[in-house]
Amino acid sequence: MAQETGERGTPPKESTKSPSYMGRILNLLELSVIADQAPLTLSELAVAADVPLSTASRLIAQLIAWGFLDEAPNSRFVPGRRLVAMATAVGEHLYSNDRLQLATRRLAAITGESTTAGRIVGNSMYIIARTESDQPLRAVSRIGEPIRPESSALGKAIMSHLPRAGQLALLSGAGVEDPEGVREAILPELEEARRQGYAVDEETYSVGLRCRAVAVIGADGRAVAGLSVSGPAARFTTDLAEKAVPALCQEAAAIGDLR
Repeated sequence: MAQETGERGTPPKESTKSPSYMGRILNLLELSVIADQAPLTLSELAVAADVPLSTASRLIAQLIAWGFLDEAPNSRFVPGRRLVAMATAVGEHLYSNDRLQLATRRLAAITGESTTAGRIVGNSMYIIARTESDQPLRAVSRIGEPIRPESSALGKAIMSHLPRAGQLALLSGAGVEDPEGVREAILPELEEARRQGYAVDEETYSVGLRCRAVAVIGADGRAVAGLSVSGPAARFTTDLAEKAVPALCQEAAAIGDLR
């Protein structure tokens, strides 16, 4: 027993090192998600966390191995699948994942097409609920996959209800090389989506795929999540897609009212 405690009851050296290690790794994890300019590069994270670059590299590598972070194509670090799962679980008291999943099931039953719910996590968007169509021909997506903000209807629906800074943050978080330029290019679409209350994708995200999407609005008037319905353009005609919009809006409004 004498080996497990130091003089006057102080913990052994290994125990005193553990809080420092965990403190650093948790600080890096937090900064990678909520820093003002997130997502950050390795060198930016090292500076923000006030740790040597070698230490930041080692700890970030561990967070990636654990599934809490991923490295985007632009060498910036974004939330990994495990962090996404944790973040959505913490948000249960505001926007229930069960409620979002129920919404996708209802919409799939009404439209006969695949439906998706996405949520903002840090400076990125991820699929957090999904109901696939019973039709043999369909586009399959999985929970935890990132949502492209600049090319998907779901991403544009959410971005249309965010301020400029939030839009740029999501574009950066998705690894877009020129967030400002891309934002300017899609701004007319975002303004139209905000005006009419839903976003449209006519085979832009994927050839042969048509989609309609709406935002779930939070207490501050900004989007926190979104719902979409998509299907093969040959089957999910423009007329059917437009008829799906009222159901999308109804489900999104009901979820927003739960705040």
